[in-house]
Amino acid sequence: MIRLNGAESRRFWSRRITRFFPAILAAITIAYFVISNGDTRTDFVWDIGGGPEATGLLEPLAALLPVMAFVLGASYVGADLKTGMIEQLLTWEPRRHRLVAARTVACFVGTTILAIALAIFMTALLYGLAAATGTTEGADSAFWTNVVFAIGRTGISVGLFSLIGLGLTLLVDSSLGSIVGFLIYWFIIEGFLLSVFLPRVAVWLPVTNSSAFSTGGDVERIVGSAFSEQGPETVRHHGYIAAGIILAAWVALSLVAGALTFERRDIA
Repeated sequence: MIRLNGAESRRFWSRRITRFFPAILAAITIAYFVISNGDTRTDFVWDIGGGPEATGLLEPLAALLPVMAFVLGASYVGADLKTGMIEQLLTWEPRRHRLVAARTVACFVGTTILAIALAIFMTALLYGLAAATGTTEGADSAFWTNVVFAIGRTGISVGLFSLIGLGLTLLVDSSLGSIVGFLIYWFIIEGFLLSVFLPRVAVWLPVTNSSAFSTGGDVERIVGSAFSEQGPETVRHHGYIAAGIILAAWVALSLVAGALTFERRDIA
């Protein structure tokens, strides 16, 4: 099993998409800061996290890191399913669960490392801009502690999201189908329909809780009606630790469903 984990880790890092996707996000990050800062004065503490709490650490990447993670996780098994590589790996069918376990570990560790590296790159980039064209005032030891924890939570959140992509691809037997379905779900279903019309349901969903866990913020929901005398009100539903647990539950559900389907699917 140790050798299988090592082989799967090397397979993960050898894939072109594993190298190119983060490079594209790094380029987008550079362009974002160049365009957004322009001739304005860069305030490191406020620009990186909205203040000393550093809760918005990855604002320019927040919408892209889950996509990167899901695509990497989905394509990690989807490409082999499409090309027939899975049949060559599974010369003995009881090894299916071992293969899923090894890829789960490799995918989680790999995407976590990539997310942390991108977060560190973004932090260093903004710090350099602030030191050269603005101010780094307020970046004390407490602030840097918040930054370190935010980077760690973001890496874990992204790693967990990659496993949702892996599990759903095993379930539907198509990386393209799972990626397209995820984008529709993220932007239309959870991002708009459920958040607006069913906020009580939205607080339990994976993207919402992933964002809260990464930033260390609360999951909130809107209560009341816009037509009432008091109007709508935003209230706290649960904190970031509970959000991380909920996200982990979604990961477990997708992996178990995908693994059980994969164990019983005829792939010959």
